[in-house]
Formats: sequence, structure tokens, C-alpha cells
Amino acid sequence: MNLFKHGLLLLLFLSFYSCKSNETETLDSYVVLVSFDAFRWDYTDLYHTPNFEALAENGVKAEKLIPSFPTKTFPNHYTLATGLYPDHHGIINNSFYANDLVKIFRIGDRDMVQNRNAYFGEPIWVTAELQGIRTASFFWVGSEAPIMGKHPTYWKKYDEGVPYMDRVDQVIKWLEKPVKKRPGLITLYFDEPDGIGHDYGPEHVETGKVVTYVDSVLGYLRKEIAKLEYSDRVNLIVVSDHGMGPVTPERYVNLHDYLQEAWTDHIIGGNPVYLIDPADGFEDSVTVNLNRAEGVSAWQAEDMPPHFHYGTSSRFPGIVAVADSFWSIGTLPGSGHSGGNHGYDNAFTNMHSIFMAEGPAFRKGYTRPPFSNVEVYGIIAHILNLSPATTDGNLDNVLDIFATE
Repeated sequence: MNLFKHGLLLLLFLSFYSCKSNETETLDSYVVLVSFDAFRWDYTDLYHTPNFEALAENGVKAEKLIPSFPTKTFPNHYTLATGLYPDHHGIINNSFYANDLVKIFRIGDRDMVQNRNAYFGEPIWVTAELQGIRTASFFWVGSEAPIMGKHPTYWKKYDEGVPYMDRVDQVIKWLEKPVKKRPGLITLYFDEPDGIGHDYGPEHVETGKVVTYVDSVLGYLRKEIAKLEYSDRVNLIVVSDHGMGPVTPERYVNLHDYLQEAWTDHIIGGNPVYLIDPADGFEDSVTVNLNRAEGVSAWQAEDMPPHFHYGTSSRFPGIVAVADSFWSIGTLPGSGHSGGNHGYDNAFTNMHSIFMAEGPAFRKGYTRPPFSNVEVYGIIAHILNLSPATTDGNLDNVLDIFATE
């Protein structure tokens, strides 16, 4: 009986010690994924960006990150999260008709943004949550919807008015939580330099000022991460969703100048990419006439350029019209705007974005050739030792970025 009591006491002690020990343990790896909207691949060459440069020198940099088509914000942020092309994850443009929902998806429509049925695929935070890793999101496309019944453990409703440094402070607070409540994956989104790029164009002194400001935000984030007790386990990945190209008002095409009203059932989108549902029997009329316009290209699904990986979605209406680089298209009379835009062919260099990363998972001082943004999901899953969902990426394509043991 005494031996039994002693054994029971020993088990209770070991159990208590184990619980106390677990409270101070940390995960093997953490990932902080940061996006600076429309940070073009060459902004670090054009403007003063010492913190981006320091990040690259201390880790890995891709010469360019190739966005998915269309090179718009919602399609590409959800591609970064899922590893799927927009054609496969359902967010086929910033605005489109979701025939399965019998509704128009618009990025400013709160009900649609938070509708889990608007999104296909499995975002990385769902993958992590399903496998026991808490996640957090300070804004990311899809994080406001309970996709597969899951939100990130901690998440915020989008509010562009939240100061950038406050966003960083919240991320650090999440990382300072007790280990049992601490997220292993955090996504963080900043809406600049997209806005300033639209207003002034990618190569303008005002754009340069904002790029330098977001560089200081990155510097603050890196400094605060370095203060963490377990900073040597944090992997910081910095990306952008697309680049930015210059446009001029005289290069504008009103699509209705080349279309008759009877030819289309609806045209939905925004410069420079529109999705067109042709009326029965008028598919060729629409595409042939639009392709006669200078500055416009239009394709039916079967003729889509292969590098678009586009046109097979159940939500694709039949035809996509895209402005050529430097051009604008719309559905109203008038002219285009001056400044900058994106959404164009993802082969255009101006549309290319950034990938930089530092931390224990990555090599140091390594620059590698461009790769597709469908690989980012797999990179994160690999670092966090997650069993990934099926994606359009292939981890073998980017194994060279990881540190060798």
C-alpha cells in the first residue's frame, strides 16, 4: 500500500512538473507572414529601403515573386494563403458574379467578404488550426470568413484606419502570449504602397515617401521580434500581392464602344480586367470586336494564355477582357486616369512582387530566381511541419531557400 501511495505521489509530481514545464515551452517554429500591398519588385532599387535590404541580406530574397492572374489584391492574397490559382480557389477577380451563390462578390461588400461559401480551398490558417497550431490574422483576405468552419484563433475585421505601428504592436502582443495561447502563425497586412501607387504611379517622389515609410514599419517589426525571448525561432516572411504599372488618361478604351447591348448579359470587374458573360451565340462577336480595339485583349476560356491558369472555374462567365500594359479599360465614356494600376497580364514585369524571408528556416544572404506565389502556402506548411492540403504549388521548386542542417 505504501509503495502504491509513493508511486501515485510520484506520478502526480511528474504530471505537475510536466504541466509546469509545458507552460514555459515554446513551439519549434513560428511564422509571421507580412504583406505590403502593391510593393513592386524593384522598389528596393528605386527608393530608400534599408530595412528591406537588411532583411534580404540576413535571409532569402527572390529576384521577383510572380503573382497569379488577375494581378488584383483579393485573388492574390487568397492565392498566397491557399497555394491555389484564383481559377481554383474561387476568388477570380476583385469583383465577379458568383453563379453558385447567385450574388456579385465585391471586395467592399461585408456580407460577401465574410461569406465562407465565397471561398474555395483551404487557407494556411485553417490547415494549422486543424493540426493543433493556433493562428492569428491582423487582416488577410479570407480570414474574416469561417472557411471550413474555422477562423484564425485571433482575427480582426478589416479597418484600414488602424495605424500601422498599432498593427505591429498587436502582433507582438500575440507573440508574447503564454505558449498555450500563443499563435504559431500570424498574418499581417498593410494596404500601402498600393494607394499611393494608384494616385501617383510607381515611379514618383510621393510613392517613394510612402515606400520609405513602410520600410520603417518593417524595421520596427523586425526590432520588436528581435526582443522576444524566443526570437531565434521566429521566421519572418515578407511578400506583396502584385506590382504597379503606370497609366495615362489618353490610353483609355470604353468597352461599350466595341460591343452591342444585345451581345452581353453582364460585364463585371474593374480596370484593367473585366469578366464578360456573353449572350448565347455572341461569344465570337464579343471577342473579335474587343480584339480590334487598340490596347485591349479578350479571350474565351479555350483560348486563354496557358500562363494565366484561368478560365476553368465554375464561376468564369465565358470571356475575360484585359487592358494592355499602360492602358485602361472601362464601361463608361470619358478617359482613363493618370497614376498607376494593376490587374494586368502577370507576365508583365511591372506586375511582379516581392518575397523576402529571414529566420532559422532560411538560408542567409541568398538570392534566387523568380518563383510563383502559389509556392508560399507550401513554404509555410513546411516550416510549421504541417501536412499540406492539395495546392497548385510544388515544394521541390523552392527547397533551395531553406537552411540545411
